Amino acid sequence: MIVNSLKIKNYRNFKEAEIELNDLLNIFIGDNGQGKTNLMESIYLTSIGRTFRLNSENELINFNENKSIIEVNLMKNNYNMKIELHLEKNKRKQVLINGVKLDKTSEMIGILNNVIFTPDDMKIIKGSPIERRKFVNIDISQIKPKYKYLLNKYKKICSERNILLKNYYTNTQNKDIINIWNDYLVNIGTDIILYRLDYINKLKNYAVNIYADISGNKEKFDLNYLCNAGNINNMDKDEVKKHFYDKINANFNHEIQNKTTMYGPHKDDIIIKINDKECKYFGSQGQQRSAILAIKLAEIEIIKEEVGEYPILLLDDVLSELDNKRKGFLINYIQGIQTFITTTDDHDLNILTKNYNKKKFYINEGKIGNITN
Repeated sequence: MIVNSLKIKNYRNFKEAEIELNDLLNIFIGDNGQGKTNLMESIYLTSIGRTFRLNSENELINFNENKSIIEVNLMKNNYNMKIELHLEKNKRKQVLINGVKLDKTSEMIGILNNVIFTPDDMKIIKGSPIERRKFVNIDISQIKPKYKYLLNKYKKICSERNILLKNYYTNTQNKDIINIWNDYLVNIGTDIILYRLDYINKLKNYAVNIYADISGNKEKFDLNYLCNAGNINNMDKDEVKKHFYDKINANFNHEIQNKTTMYGPHKDDIIIKINDKECKYFGSQGQQRSAILAIKLAEIEIIKEEVGEYPILLLDDVLSELDNKRKGFLINYIQGIQTFITTTDDHDLNILTKNYNKKKFYINEGKIGNITN
């Protein structure tokens, strides 16, 4: 898939901007605080419907305005499409696909597939299980539309079940209906678990080989799904359900004491290892960066496998985090993939992309200019 053009109005520090994009490589150069990440965020927003930064939607709209519009024109499966995202302060955002308004923002996920790589993605390695679950949830949602629906339903089930657990002994009806909510939890949770198991196994298969290339076959990468319900590898759906039920039944009194749902995919994790040691604790900075690079490039290959086309790749100020060896590997790998790169200094990038088909833009105070040389 290819994004042909981007148009933004009253988005963050951009009053109005419209650019035609290169099919392969687009480089955005500028000092810090000029709007490079804002531009990346606007593209990401038309793909996922949410920002990758911790901001409210009101903060996405230019400070002096009440409304903002982002519009991308793209080609997917040889079909031209237009995504419009309308933001208005204190109102729900609206999304239009080819002029038709969507009932739910979540319906846009999977139209414009993307992989984003930012310095904050090191949290996938170094951060809490929440960061790794968020990463997996966004990725699977892009290629499996039902998965997002299951996540939302599971969240509501956990919330209702937690209320029952908190009041288990004070309301006699709770004892009669808890088994119904256990069924909901296990049935929906099992579907989520199986989606994750399949995705993480695919991620592992690609990332192992990519990491081997990065390290020159000198180091071994490993990645495994740590299912909170227990070891479910090589189990079919019915076996996973039984395993999940057994886990809940064996620990039900513990859940009542803690007044919360303690077992299920909301507690899952991913274990990432280098040379059989957990990368989070024992990996060097270089190994951790190689690991996240391998994972991000593996994401690209999974999306290509699932949807038949490469996603767009957003690289927001990550080249400064990589040494020359990893920069070279990354730039070589992305040939044939439409890529957006932000940087404050394009000296090394100019050398690495000397013979690449590309467009360069300069961003200054929310204005975008073409660079012709």
